[in-house]
Amino acid sequence: MNFIDSHCHLHDPRIISDIPWIEDRARIANVQYMVSCATMEDNFELTAQLSKEFNSILPCFGIHPWFVDSLSGRWKDRLEYYLLSCPSGIGETGLDFTDKTCDRDLQIKVFEHHLMLARELNRPVNIHIRNAWDMFIRILKKMGKLNVPGLIHSYSGSADMIPMFEAFGLYISFSGSVTNPKAKKVVNALKRVSKERFVLETDTPDIYPYLPEPKASRLNEPKNLPAISKIASSRSGMDFEEFSRHAYDNSLNLFHPILQGEKDR
Repeated sequence: MNFIDSHCHLHDPRIISDIPWIEDRARIANVQYMVSCATMEDNFELTAQLSKEFNSILPCFGIHPWFVDSLSGRWKDRLEYYLLSCPSGIGETGLDFTDKTCDRDLQIKVFEHHLMLARELNRPVNIHIRNAWDMFIRILKKMGKLNVPGLIHSYSGSADMIPMFEAFGLYISFSGSVTNPKAKKVVNALKRVSKERFVLETDTPDIYPYLPEPKASRLNEPKNLPAISKIASSRSGMDFEEFSRHAYDNSLNLFHPILQGEKDR
């Protein structure tokens, strides 16, 4: 069985020095590709370099809602430059209203620009939504269905919203949070999503999964994706091999626009 980590951050300073070994362990675990998402202008170049050095790393470029206050005056030009420089997705982008003092208007403006680029360039978009579901839905209704599917990463919304998100061309991504024995809301969402619309992620180096063995490290990495899939399949009521095959095929369909040559096989 093969796996694709649909959302991680391999540029993270906590793990960047270990990337050759992380990539090697991922390959041994049959994780074929890792979608590594930039979060601000400062890590665009590092994300691009990682994708050039390792064929298994698929880059995404975007401004995370936590970091909209870091924008330079040329952020739109820089984002478009990197998106056009190589086959790449868009993100991490989105909305996060958890912090009551955040600049919501700026988050919305930046997010809508990313969605516009996703539509114009026909690229998959990696979306972060926390405590901003109503606004997210309003934006989707205003901008319409995406030409190329995107994903909502580490889904934390209700199961009832999933059919609507699927209708807007979105996949639903589940992280190690689905392995939490207390994560009833996430499991309900997992059971509601269509077999053709779920993918898996680690959100490396965060969201370390609840695994039977003791933690060797507090930092997550893509090699843990098969273990996440095994627990998630059990919680969904689906056979592990069938569940993993759906997740892999769905990820191939989702990221097809940025897969090239041997990456597309």
